[in-house]
Order: sequence, then C-alpha cells, then structure tokens
Amino acid sequence: MLDNERILEFEQLVSSIQEEYEIPGLSVALAENGRTLYAEGFGMRNVGQELKATAETVYGIGSVTKSFTALAIMLLADAGKLAVGDPVRKHLPSFTTGCDETDRTVTLFHFLTHTSGLPPTGALRYAMVRSIQDDPSAEKLREDNVWQNWIDHPPIDSAEDLIQYLAEQHPRLIGPCGSQFSYSNDAYALLGAVVERVSGMPFPDFVEEKILRPLGMDASVWEPTDLERFSDVTELYMKDGQDNVIAAPYWNAAPSMLAAGFLKSNVLDLVKYGQVYHGLCNTGLSDQGLAAMTAPQVPCGRGNFYGFGLMVHPDYHGCTVVEHGGSLKGIAAAFGVVPESGLTAAVLANIVDVPVHRVWLAALNLALGLPLEEPLTREPQYHPGSKEELQRWVGTYRSDEGAELVVTLEDEAAYLENKGRKQCIRPSGPGTGAVMYRGSETGIRFVPGEDGQVRGIFHGYRFIPKV
Repeated sequence: MLDNERILEFEQLVSSIQEEYEIPGLSVALAENGRTLYAEGFGMRNVGQELKATAETVYGIGSVTKSFTALAIMLLADAGKLAVGDPVRKHLPSFTTGCDETDRTVTLFHFLTHTSGLPPTGALRYAMVRSIQDDPSAEKLREDNVWQNWIDHPPIDSAEDLIQYLAEQHPRLIGPCGSQFSYSNDAYALLGAVVERVSGMPFPDFVEEKILRPLGMDASVWEPTDLERFSDVTELYMKDGQDNVIAAPYWNAAPSMLAAGFLKSNVLDLVKYGQVYHGLCNTGLSDQGLAAMTAPQVPCGRGNFYGFGLMVHPDYHGCTVVEHGGSLKGIAAAFGVVPESGLTAAVLANIVDVPVHRVWLAALNLALGLPLEEPLTREPQYHPGSKEELQRWVGTYRSDEGAELVVTLEDEAAYLENKGRKQCIRPSGPGTGAVMYRGSETGIRFVPGEDGQVRGIFHGYRFIPKV
C-alpha cells in the first residue's frame, strides 16, 4: 500500500516536471506482482479538444519496442528455431558490412546487445521519409538542408533495403563486433527481419500472437490506422522553431524499422507486459531465456549494462532495475521492473525530449521507499591532474545519425555544445565526465584509439566519432 503523503509528493513532482518541460500530457502506472498500485493521467491528451490524459490513453512507446523484439527472438530460441549465438548470416544471408571478419563473426547476440560494430547511421530517417513528406509539422525540417539529403536518398522500405544501405557503411564501422557498445536501431530492425524469416510470420503478427494477445494487451497496436478503434488516443506534440508547443498529429511510420520502435500502447498494458519479467505469466519464455534477457550482458555506462532489449542496473540499493526508454516525434516513454520486488512502472508522454525517465524512476522510488529523486547511478568526483588531460577531449564529434557535438576548453574547464546548448562537463574520472540532461546528470566517456588519442565520444549510449 502506498503512503498518501508520498503519493501527493510524487504528484507534485510530476506536475512540476510537466510544467517546466511543457508536457501537454503524460500517464503513469505502477504495479506490484501484477496488481495495479497507482494509475493516473496528467494534463491533456488533446489540448485543442480539452481532453484529459488518463491511464487508458494510448501513446507511442518508441524504443521500449526493442524489448518486445528481443523477447520474440528468445521465444524462437526456446522453441529451438534459432540460437542467440547464430551468425547473422545464417538467417540473413545477404547481410554484409563489407568487412569479411565482421560478416563472419557477428551474431544475433551482438545485435541484441548493440555490440555488432555498426555505427549510428541515418537509416531510421530514410525509413521514415515517406511518412514525413506529407507531414505539415515537418515544414521547418523541409526548409533545412538536411531535408534535401533525406529526400535525395532512396527510401529504406524493406529489410533488403536496409541491408544494402548498411553495406555502404563499411568504412565507418566503429570496431570489431563485441568490442564496443553503441546503440543501433538498425540491428534491432534486422532482428525483426530474423523473426519473420524464422517464424514464417510478419513480425507484427508474431508479436501480437505470441506476446500481446496472451498478455491481454488489447490497447497495443502497430499501425496508426489501428488507433481509430480506440476512443482514448493521444494527439502528438512537438516544439516549433520558436520553442512553442504545437500539435503534430502525423505519426512517424517506418515499415522496415517496426522492430526498433513503432509499437503503440498505454501504461496499463505495459504493466501487464511487466509480468513477463516477474515470471507471472505464460508466454512460453523459459527461465533461462528470462535470465538471459535481464542479465548484465555488456557494460554501457557506469554501473549500467545492457541485456537483451533492456538496460540493467544490477545494484540499485540492493535491487536490480531492468528498464528501457523510447522517443520519437510526439513520443517519450519509460518502462521497467524491479524483479526482486515484483514492481513494474511505466510512463508515457505525448512530446519528445522530456524527462519521463525521472517520472518513471520517481514512481519506482515511491514504491521502494526511497527519496523520489534518488538517481539510478552517480558519477564520482574527480579532479584532473592537468589542463592537458582535458585538452585531449577538445574537438568536433559527428555521426551519420545526425549527432554533432563540439567540445571546447575555456578557463581550464571543458564544455560540451549539443543542439545549440552549451554546458560545462564535470570530470568524473580519467576520460569520463558528466553533463546535465533533462534535469539529471548523465555520464559521457571519451574513447581512446590504439595511439591513445581520443577517437570518439560515448554519449547518449552511442559511439560518436571524432571528426
């Protein structure tokens, strides 16, 4: 049972975050061992029509979808139809990076854990381009030179299109498979193709039959047109060039990238989904499969690991926290569980680049009896031995996915500029630092090459090469 005073404190925190970041609407659900402890909507699902957000409101869940993709792979593994250690080419024979060693050794495990060596690429935007062409809210984007590059590139409409596109990226591989974690939408899109080819079913049909339907996730769908059967669906919002919140009703769509982030759902369905990770339902996932998904398979930050489609924090005040976030236009999502406590929390919002993860963690902390703003991890204090130590970080870092970061040194302090925002980097160790992001401190790491010089920055869970 939750304490009423703590609930009030939580709701005040949510309201303050909502006001500060101009979030039109968001929904929260918290459950314990399959029993809902708290479910509420905040603000509006549709501002123009003055429709309130509720726990039933359907939103996009973005990359929380990746855990469903990983679960689909593990269900096929349990059925003996594939193995996590299978070479990717066993199931996708045409896959190539142009590097024989990578092509020979990359496995489904590397795709599941973002350790394939694939760099952040522009594939997602090329996969979404058809849905953006007629979107009125993309007018500012179309005025930008970047848009011309988008429409000049052939659309990525299928797995074979994506494979062909990735074959062109060989000079930009970030390293041998298994050597470097770097978040890859492309790898998860191709895992969806593996599910199709092994199961003989379209990927969304497999997920619906094997996961959504058995769990009773009746408010979870793939296509924007499927949303028409629900009465409680969010409008999408974004900020325009003057930083005003505007309606942006067109849903991004990318048929070739469904498995990377295009499921729609609500928080009540997501806490049903959380029962999978507490062993409270029967989807056919074995104990071994569940353990593999939620194990700290590869490091991806200080005290943070990646399992299969899930982030894993193995020591949060004596508990394991397993979680994932998601974002696209009009979408911000956070989902996760605490296996030892039977807790599941989900938060969904209708605008991107807002701190739903803070709200989600506050919900877990509410149930765990911890301070609501207790962070998952803390970057340590560190004092560089010399100015030269920081000087090595200076430079421009850029990826084909669209990231461009500039690190400068001023008055013996390092600064990171990202999307026009400049902030001081607090050193937290040799080659590591911390910056504030959406009201929380987040770690960054400067990655050295064989010569000891910085060759890239690890930021936003991606390796971004130094230019």
